[in-house]
Amino acid sequence: MFIDTHCHLNFSNFDEDRAMVIGNAKKAGVKKFINPGDDIKTSVSAAALALLHPNIIYASVGIHPYNAGEKNIQRDLLRVMTKATVAIGECGLDYHPYKGFDAVGKKDEQMGLFDMQLRTALEYDLPVIIHSRDAFSDIFNVLDSLPKLPRGVFHCFSGGLEDIRNIVDRGFYLGLDGNATYSKQLGMVIPSIPLDRLLLETDSPYLPPEGHRGERSEPKFIPLIAKTVAKLQNIDVKNVEEQTTKNAELLFHV
Repeated sequence: MFIDTHCHLNFSNFDEDRAMVIGNAKKAGVKKFINPGDDIKTSVSAAALALLHPNIIYASVGIHPYNAGEKNIQRDLLRVMTKATVAIGECGLDYHPYKGFDAVGKKDEQMGLFDMQLRTALEYDLPVIIHSRDAFSDIFNVLDSLPKLPRGVFHCFSGGLEDIRNIVDRGFYLGLDGNATYSKQLGMVIPSIPLDRLLLETDSPYLPPEGHRGERSEPKFIPLIAKTVAKLQNIDVKNVEEQTTKNAELLFHV
């Protein structure tokens, strides 16, 4: 059994065929799904979808850094949490410009939003799903300023060897997505990721793997990512399946 630890099945991209997408994933051996929100609206829909599919889909509620500056976020985030909530996120820092969003200009607001969600995770003893783009140094600084480190995963890891060391030293996991199947940079560092620190995710509907680029990504592609990891680490794909599933179960308590 595989677990897709980061997919957005609640997004409108799946409104027409969500049941079929879930069914196709199960046929491919992907039996459980962690579904994160990236703002209040999508956190609400993630929680609702999880309640419709108990013990199959699990929700994570959080605010993406591009939504820094919205009001009443902490109050609204707590209202969204349900018994199906297994994590906080996705949250983090992103300094890459996007559709007119002044990412660098909102550094302080991003860091404040990230810090709030980390402290919420600690308060409720939940793991965090961390989004980091062009921001590893500040991510580590915010984490190290906390009274203690939460547990969690660096979603869609795209860093280098030093970042792997910093993440592993802090007890976090690293999530690998479809871009691991074609990124030369990731191909060089994946052999250095300890298997007991690795999670598989698709970020569906984004980041389809090699052979499906240009298509909508789906959780059924998880085995393709696992095969890439197995090849790069020179191990059997069954080992990847078993260990990454165990890792997901330990982190998210699913």
